[in-house]
Amino acid sequence: MAWRLERSAERLRPVVERYLALVYSSASRRTGNGADAAEVTRAVFLVLARRARKVRKAVLAGWLFQVTGVACRKLRQKRVGRLRRLWDWISRKPRAVLPVDAPLWPRVALKIDRALERLSWRRRNAVLLRGFLNYDSASAGKILRTRERRVEKRFARGMKKLARRLGTRRAPVEAGALAAACAAEGCSVPLPDGLAGEILTEIEGTRGKRPKFALARRTLRTLAWQRWRRRFAIGVPVSALLFGILVGVGLYVSSLSGHSHLLSAFVIWSVKYEAIRVPALREPARPWPTNAATVRLDAGAVRNAQDLYQTTNIWLAHLSFTREQWKAIEPKYIGPMAYFTRSDGLWELRNPKAQRSGLAGVLGYEFDWAQAALEFGGVAFTNVAARVKGNGSWLGSLVVPKRAFKVDLNKFAKGQKLGGLDELTFNNLVWNHSCLSDALAYEFFRDAGVPASRTAYVWMSASVAKKWDRKPLGLYLMVETVDESFALGRFGSKRTPVFKPVTYDLFAHLGDDWSAYAEIYDVKTEATPRQQQRVIDFARFVSLATDEEFAKQIGDFLDLDEFARFLAGEVLLSSYDSILVDGQNFYMYLDPRSDKFGFVPWDLDSAWGDFWIGSKRELERASIWHPWVGKNRFIERVMGVEEFRRIYRAHLEDFLARLFVPERLHRRVDEMAALIREPVAAESAFKLHKFEQSVGLKPIAPSPGENKFGINRPAHDMKGFIEARARSVREQLDGKSKGVVLKTPSQK
Repeated sequence: MAWRLERSAERLRPVVERYLALVYSSASRRTGNGADAAEVTRAVFLVLARRARKVRKAVLAGWLFQVTGVACRKLRQKRVGRLRRLWDWISRKPRAVLPVDAPLWPRVALKIDRALERLSWRRRNAVLLRGFLNYDSASAGKILRTRERRVEKRFARGMKKLARRLGTRRAPVEAGALAAACAAEGCSVPLPDGLAGEILTEIEGTRGKRPKFALARRTLRTLAWQRWRRRFAIGVPVSALLFGILVGVGLYVSSLSGHSHLLSAFVIWSVKYEAIRVPALREPARPWPTNAATVRLDAGAVRNAQDLYQTTNIWLAHLSFTREQWKAIEPKYIGPMAYFTRSDGLWELRNPKAQRSGLAGVLGYEFDWAQAALEFGGVAFTNVAARVKGNGSWLGSLVVPKRAFKVDLNKFAKGQKLGGLDELTFNNLVWNHSCLSDALAYEFFRDAGVPASRTAYVWMSASVAKKWDRKPLGLYLMVETVDESFALGRFGSKRTPVFKPVTYDLFAHLGDDWSAYAEIYDVKTEATPRQQQRVIDFARFVSLATDEEFAKQIGDFLDLDEFARFLAGEVLLSSYDSILVDGQNFYMYLDPRSDKFGFVPWDLDSAWGDFWIGSKRELERASIWHPWVGKNRFIERVMGVEEFRRIYRAHLEDFLARLFVPERLHRRVDEMAALIREPVAAESAFKLHKFEQSVGLKPIAPSPGENKFGINRPAHDMKGFIEARARSVREQLDGKSKGVVLKTPSQK
């Protein structure tokens, strides 16, 4: 306390005089040289002057003893290099052993300081105070802040341990004799004349500042490092323990929901990490078209869906948002679905908390409508409703700054339409490197006589007040919405009930109450109670009918020819992100003319064998007679009906001879690729590189940072798939091959 108030050497004189003999004697035994011992002693008390405020709670005798050991080691390290010390240790000679009857202190003096260092700090302090400095129990107890009895116990136990370590079988050491020797000889080394005065003079010169004495500075640095090493040695295990406890608690809490929060976060951040790992994915699109000669389509001339949706159309569209509207369109976090992983390794795709089915809802995100303005083909639409759309396409937009949108012209401004249509769907094509899979797949289904959407391309830009001004987003595919207008054009009535099921067990019987079916089948138009009952009756029939009843009566519920066309198209294209695997990406309708069910394909960006469920070779050779993956009772039962197999085979033969012809499809790929290459090039160099590989303009070669399941995955060779798939289907129809039955992740 006195030193802290006034940094004068006189304030430390009592401490120096009291402990000088202890420090010098210890240094003398360790160094074996009086001059070195004096140097060490000077360094120790200079360190004390520098660190006095930090050692006020420590037992000073123990602290000085510890610092003396550090200073002695630093002195030797400075004078003798590491290699020399190593050589001295290797070539050391055994010390001369004193006779058993030699006095005790000479036998133990050279080893006692090392033995003291190995004692616990409590026992060492008691031994130093009682055994070396000759304090009585009462005085030592005050210094150690404990009772006299405890001081004596620590002293006795410390001496016993020292005696065991210093003694040998030939020359054992008794604790009592050792205590007496320490009291008599421990601090008895003669002090050099004037040492105390020199130390006090140097302390007066430093006044608590960093000493100039080199050994003192090295000792201070070592003490600082020891302090941090001790903190590290304690902090790391404690932090690891606390972290382990937190992780354990977190895993337990997470397990209560099937680790859904962890899985959701992992998916989101792994997708975002790809954008960091592959900077080319974030390359901004350039304006297009820049050539005045490029034809700009006029939406004012659109009279119907046929005018709007032509495969070769490339429309120009622009969405405008205020900052508040852009913020409102951001995906809203609602929390992931609990236990969304299934036993077969697939994921559930309907979160009860989400408004819409699909992966985004299962991961805990929902998309709300917001107001915006749309300029399409030179025609301005104000007060339209816009929202982010998609599941995989939304995840892809976390990597590539290009969101998919759904626009409703009529939601906020009644009667606002384009060619009689009020909903526009803009797919962002982030997963579709060829930018052709959807368009050509929809075209294939239409050519096959399946009711399927029409498509057109759109070059999209967007403005956000005070953020973006007509920022190019890139090339989109606009897909005709399956709604009342679609039903009118295909089935002759707007009142055709159209459903969008999401279920792994289509037509499972869930009772006779429509409420049990409503969320699964998600009516997109309107369905009367009688039409709802038709779904329930079909589900009961599929679930409960015998094989004989099923074969006789399936044609009363299902349009076998329509379904055979639909299934043949899905199988030929190896479109497995569909009814064949995860029970999504298709529409179902009840034809009012026949009162039978039919199917409409949807979301075909994974067609042409570009899906994760199997390797490229497996998808090329996928079985045509067992095309479903895992359990699919509906398709399995239908495929078991001989009449259906005959119709299905006939359509496969027809499509293979007329539509799925490699030369024909290659020609369509080349025609469409030439059409869209320029806007693809304007989107990014990365997109163009993958596009040219996918459509055969460049050989496929690995790119830096490719990931099998990410946006930057290897390009998919469309032409190569078409040739191999046509050959495989032909061999299976001829009975030369059975194909490959694809498996769920848990079956692999």
